[in-house]
Amino acid sequence: MAQCNLLNTKVFREFHKPLIEVFSTCIQKRVCPELPDLKWLQLGISRVLLDAKSGRGFLQQYSPWFKLKLCLQTFFASLKSKRRLALASEANDKLALKVAGKIVDPLAQFEELRKFHVYAGDGHWHGASAHDERKDGRKWAAGHFYTLNMRSHALTHLEGADQEGRKHEHDMRALKRAGWKGLRRNARIGEKVLIAWDSASIDFGFWAQCKQQGGVYFISRWKENLACEVFDCLPVDSNNAINHGVISEQQIITNDQHLMRRIVCEDPENGKIHTFVTNEMTLSAGILAKIYRMRWDIEKVFDQIKNALREQKAWAKSKTAKFVQAQMICMAHNLCLLVEKEMEIHHGVTNEAEEERRNGRLKEMKKAAKAAGRKCSSVYDRVRRLTKRSVKFFRSLRTFLFLDEDLWQMAAYLR
Repeated sequence: MAQCNLLNTKVFREFHKPLIEVFSTCIQKRVCPELPDLKWLQLGISRVLLDAKSGRGFLQQYSPWFKLKLCLQTFFASLKSKRRLALASEANDKLALKVAGKIVDPLAQFEELRKFHVYAGDGHWHGASAHDERKDGRKWAAGHFYTLNMRSHALTHLEGADQEGRKHEHDMRALKRAGWKGLRRNARIGEKVLIAWDSASIDFGFWAQCKQQGGVYFISRWKENLACEVFDCLPVDSNNAINHGVISEQQIITNDQHLMRRIVCEDPENGKIHTFVTNEMTLSAGILAKIYRMRWDIEKVFDQIKNALREQKAWAKSKTAKFVQAQMICMAHNLCLLVEKEMEIHHGVTNEAEEERRNGRLKEMKKAAKAAGRKCSSVYDRVRRLTKRSVKFFRSLRTFLFLDEDLWQMAAYLR
């Protein structure tokens, strides 16, 4: 029985349709007869999606489905191409914009956030590749720093970890290398950027530079060893339901003479006290606290990358190949967002199980808060969005990519 061409199956074409649309506008594309750029991108994304433990295994198992006469050396050599890395980066930046145009923005309802781009950021580590060299008797894991758009959930690669002489690069070194220009991404003049990052991002001098030169603001968890003086105690507008749970706000002066804002909040569910620090001085304390809480979304994405997509080790030993892998992971994530939205709009498919779990968690939190006499910020009700694709989604996608079936048939399977 003849094997179908995977590039021509209906679900494969529908899944990659947004990529094909943005690829046509990419300035980094070139004519490459041996391995065309578009097919190269589709191969890389497919390697993320399909269950293959190695690059050699992926090509041996799946390259016949692509109808490509492709030797192993050609594909692995393409991963070292800086021009192709630039193409992958450009394509994903355009995909991220397309996601932003399709996905409902849960923060759009807050007028005070109107001029802010809002991101969560963090580092994620993959195991070393099979060909990585040993250092100090062991292979070092490959690190990357990502940003997740909190309005659209689009994933972008910020920086790769610099591992020359160090096993794990500190987040701050990578942030400084990206600089305020890298952190602004596609923000226009007059727009601001707010980034939620864990306490590894705290460097008040760098924060001040980003704010003054690029309109980039940070919010993070307070570290107990930070020295400061209280400059002013700010009134909390407790009549605004957004600020329910906010205990106090202070303007503080850090040891290096930077003015910051410290916000103390009570978790409505368990009464735990959380303290945040930010160089953003205008937004409601309740909204800032919620944005930091939403930072957990990026951890869920990393869990999805590791366990649902099984991207647990680097593809190759070269720095460029590791960066290519990160861009392919981002594109796979963003294309999944778009096809999931397509099925929701046109075929009425939603992740009901996840919605029920989310509603159940919210109900339990409100119940616990009420029993303890605590108030829940209204932000919890107003900002509600699914943050993970289900395992069933990925299983069905892997199956229907190889079937010449329509997207509605995959949607029917997911109901």
